[in-house]
Amino acid sequence: MRYIGKGSYGQVYLAFDQDKKQTVVVKQHRERKDKKSKEMLKKEAITLSKLNHPSIPKYIDLFQENQKWFLVMDYIDGSNFEDLILNGSQTYGEKESLQILVKVLIVVKYLHENQLIHRDLRLPNIINKEGQLFVIDFGLAVFGEIDDLSQTANINPEKTLFREQSFKSDFYALGHFLLFLLYSRFQPTSQKEQSWEEELTITTETKNIIRKLLRIKGQYHSIDEVLHDVEALIEKL
Repeated sequence: MRYIGKGSYGQVYLAFDQDKKQTVVVKQHRERKDKKSKEMLKKEAITLSKLNHPSIPKYIDLFQENQKWFLVMDYIDGSNFEDLILNGSQTYGEKESLQILVKVLIVVKYLHENQLIHRDLRLPNIINKEGQLFVIDFGLAVFGEIDDLSQTANINPEKTLFREQSFKSDFYALGHFLLFLLYSRFQPTSQKEQSWEEELTITTETKNIIRKLLRIKGQYHSIDEVLHDVEALIEKL
């Protein structure tokens, strides 16, 4: 196995499945003081086993060896957007950024139709493989919305918006994802601190979409609302 990274509760490796003759991803639970990592890994395995979408890694196996648990899933041979933007110097214009967002929204629509909230739609968890986008890392995903925000009461307000058990938390994350795409082409012309609305040269319509995703002014209530606005704007650009 070859180590490729770690998350909040798991260490991730690339391995070769001798039976299936294919490269796979193996996530091993990481020892933590709160001892939640085993349960979180098992929970992720259950979540993946219930999903069937071409842009989501397929669950292969969950097993225990030497008192450690391992989750095996499909390997997606692509590059995540963190590497593409921060390490690969990839840039995206306004229309292309919105087109990328639509591809992610289609995957998220499948999740939401199955009552699943991802809660971790960040740059490292969205992969581009030759134009097809994949959503990975379902360790924080939960089924069903709840109104009780006490679960996130001890974390900062911004993180609450990322982690609350609401479909809107995925919209909030995608607002930040879209901003990262748009900032990939940004060249600062002033040392004065400015907001994204002042810095980015984008249409008013795109700004309005971001404001609603981030719940700055208004908010989206369903994935179909977001898709409608983004697709309509792409047609205009």
